[in-house]
Formats: sequence, C-alpha cells, structure tokens
Amino acid sequence: LAGLDSEIHYAVKANDHLAVLRLFAAGGAGADVVSEGELRRARAAGMPAAHIVFSGVGKTERELRLALAEDIQQINVESAEELEMLSSVAAAMGRVARVALRINPDVDAGTHAKITTGTAENKFGIPYGEALALYAHAATLPGISPVGIALHIGSQILSVAPFRAAYARAADLVHGLRSRNLPIERLDCGGGLGIGYGDEPGAPVAAYAGMLKASLGALGVRLMLEPGRWLVG
Repeated sequence: LAGLDSEIHYAVKANDHLAVLRLFAAGGAGADVVSEGELRRARAAGMPAAHIVFSGVGKTERELRLALAEDIQQINVESAEELEMLSSVAAAMGRVARVALRINPDVDAGTHAKITTGTAENKFGIPYGEALALYAHAATLPGISPVGIALHIGSQILSVAPFRAAYARAADLVHGLRSRNLPIERLDCGGGLGIGYGDEPGAPVAAYAGMLKASLGALGVRLMLEPGRWLVG
C-alpha cells in the first residue's frame, strides 16, 4: 500500500495465540478485536492500545468500559442502540470514545452465505440509508467523538469486484458527511481477503491494493485494513 495513508490491524479471531500476536506486534501491526479476551490478549502481546480497534456485535457494557479504560484507538459501533449505550458508559466514566460507525453497504461479497456480512439481509452494521443521520446524531452525544466509518462485507473473498462496489458506496458516504461539515478522518475497510485452498488461486492482492488506491486514495482519510486469515492461513 505504498503511497497510501494506511495501517494494518490484524484480525485476532483468525489466530489469537500470543506468539502470533507478538510476531505481528513486532512487525508494526495493530489489532482488530471482538471481545474482552481478544483485547486483553492483544495488550499482553505488546500491541499498544492506541493501535487497537474493537469491532463486532453484542459488545457488553463491561467490554466497553474496558475499551474506554484502556483508551483504545477506535470502537466500531454496530447500531444506534450500541451508540447510545456507549455514550452513557463513556459519559459516566468521564471518557470520550473515538467511534467509527459500521455501515452495511448492501453489497454481496459472492461468498458462502454463512460468511457474508454486507447485504441488507445480514444483521450486521447500520443500514446505508441511515448512516448520515446517525453520524450527525453521534456528533451531538456526550462521550462520543465520531472519527470515521467502517465496513466489513464478509470473509474468504476471492474477487476485487465486491470490495470495489462496497468502497464506492463508502466513498460516497465520506463525501456526504463532508458536505454536512461532519468530521471524518478514517475509513475502516475491514478484512475478508481470501486465500487459496488446494488449487484455489486466492485473492489477487496486487489488484486489491491498486483498487484501494484508485477508489479511496484521493479521499484524504486514513485507511484501516483488518486482514486475518490472509495473514495466517
């Protein structure tokens, strides 16, 4: 990703062994975590809190309190209800949560139905049509600092096309937020790059990198990537 303002957050769910986490920490990667346990393991492996993103559905108040106490880089909020809960917890703690809203771009990743997360039928993320209004609302909430948007359309994706479609929608949303004078500095592109099993070729990584630069390179936002399987598979 030469020439792009970008950072890598290893998706801990792919393999949370401390030796693996330490290896990626030594290489400069941050972490993408989805639970208290993963957050604690990432910290134990030496990953700085300032380079940890907390994603995933069903975060508990206890997990949000831990994330705020650790002052992690970013919390990816999945719903309006989670946003309100986080605001309440953060305000009570006297903290400010840096938040990215996870949108559902309604793009079919073309993978197995059980690992697709980016279509309207999937109960992941905030519906695309509601994202602008909710982002504006987030900017008014105590204890909340909206810093970006996030998306993740699925796993084991072997084609660039679904990513291109999803990122085009994300780029439109960035422009929409800026037209309303709302602050946005980050775009969390998620993970999902597939690998080859047997004779399968795997995802065309060079083409993916080129597409990222063409689709998002001119937005002036920091790009955050969350590979998991692709790094350890």
